[in-house]
Amino acid sequence: MRCFLSYNKKDQEIARSVGAHITLSGLDVWFDEWEVQAGDSVPGKLNEGLAGFDAFILIWSSDANQSSWVRQELRAAIMRAMGDGSAKIIPCVLDSTPLPPLISDRRYVDFSDPHAGIEELFGDLTGARTKRARLLAIQRAIQEMDVQWTTHPLLVPMVCCPKCGETETLQGWQQNDRRGDAYAGMECTSCGWSDGSEI
Repeated sequence: MRCFLSYNKKDQEIARSVGAHITLSGLDVWFDEWEVQAGDSVPGKLNEGLAGFDAFILIWSSDANQSSWVRQELRAAIMRAMGDGSAKIIPCVLDSTPLPPLISDRRYVDFSDPHAGIEELFGDLTGARTKRARLLAIQRAIQEMDVQWTTHPLLVPMVCCPKCGETETLQGWQQNDRRGDAYAGMECTSCGWSDGSEI
C-alpha cells in the first residue's frame, strides 16, 4: 500500500511523526520532505505522488483548512475516490475545524491525542489492532530493511521504566523470553515490569 501524506507546514511535526510510523509499519509513504529534492519541480513531484497512492492521509486542522496546497491535493484525491474508487481518504483531525463537505461523512481518526491517533491510524492501515501486532509489524519492517543495530562504547542507551521510573542502561535490562515468540520484550531488573507481558 502506498500512502500520500497531505498536511499544512504548520502541522509539520505531527506529519513527520505520522510518516515515520507508517514507514516503520512497512508501508510506502509519499511525504514531500522525503520526495521533493533540490531542483525538483514541486507540482511535478506532487502529480507523481497523487497519481499512485492507495490511501490519502489528510492531516486536518484550521491551518490545513486555509492552505491552498492541501485543498488542491484533497480535490485530486476526491476525484480519484469518486472516479474509480481506487483511493481511500483518511482524515486525521487535529482540532475542531469541520471537514470539507465532500468528506464530512467519512470516519476520521481523532488526533487530539497524537499518540492514540497514530496507533488508530496504524491499525486502520495495517490491520494490526493490538499492541503486540503493531510491534510485530514494526519488527518485521525493520528486519526487511536489513538494519543493523550497534552501540558505541562511550554512548550507552538509557531506558526509563514506566512503572518504577528507575533509569538503567540498556545492558541493565534483561531480555524477557518467557513468551517464546517473535517479540519477547524487555524486563526491568529493578521492579520486574515487562513490556512483553502487556502485549
